Amino acid sequence: MLIEFIDFVDSVLPSVDPDFRDGAKNAIRQFEKDGEQLKYMMLTPLGELSQGDILSSVPFSFFDDDGTQKIFVSDAMVISTSCHIDNKDKLTLAPVLPIDKFTGPISELKSNCIFDYMYIPDGVMSDKFVSFELINSYSKALIFEGLNSNKIQRIGSLNQLGYYFFVVKLTVFFMKLEDNETLTARGVGFNF
Repeated sequence: MLIEFIDFVDSVLPSVDPDFRDGAKNAIRQFEKDGEQLKYMMLTPLGELSQGDILSSVPFSFFDDDGTQKIFVSDAMVISTSCHIDNKDKLTLAPVLPIDKFTGPISELKSNCIFDYMYIPDGVMSDKFVSFELINSYSKALIFEGLNSNKIQRIGSLNQLGYYFFVVKLTVFFMKLEDNETLTARGVGFNF
């Protein structure tokens, strides 16, 4: 999964140094050759709510094609940075959906080659995926009240590898290079 993802990132963010990219691939191949499965999740959640944590039972909202508001409840991944969690009044969460609800090519989902989604193959996430296209904002007080009353549970936290993987997925989703036509149009009227 990670080797395909590294190739995918290289195709979207071509500024990745080839030696670094190939070194990462070789390290992954060695790890897999030894029969180990990479782990992205910690055995127990971190002590404090943190970026990348998985929560249970959070309501999400979006607007359908005709403007009708749709609401559903699912697990959620914390998108807000840990510093933001500590100092701001709002939290940003992305839904974590059951993999059997995914309608596209499952092999591309599992190799993380689709911009909009993130798949983590271990622990509580092996039968789920994160959808970055349905991100919602919440009152921090509301989420913490849910946690304190056990209406919302902290299901898991990313380990260091999982956290870096998450950061790269978010970067690819939000900051991938635009096509040449759009970049050219952005430069119209500027004299460099």
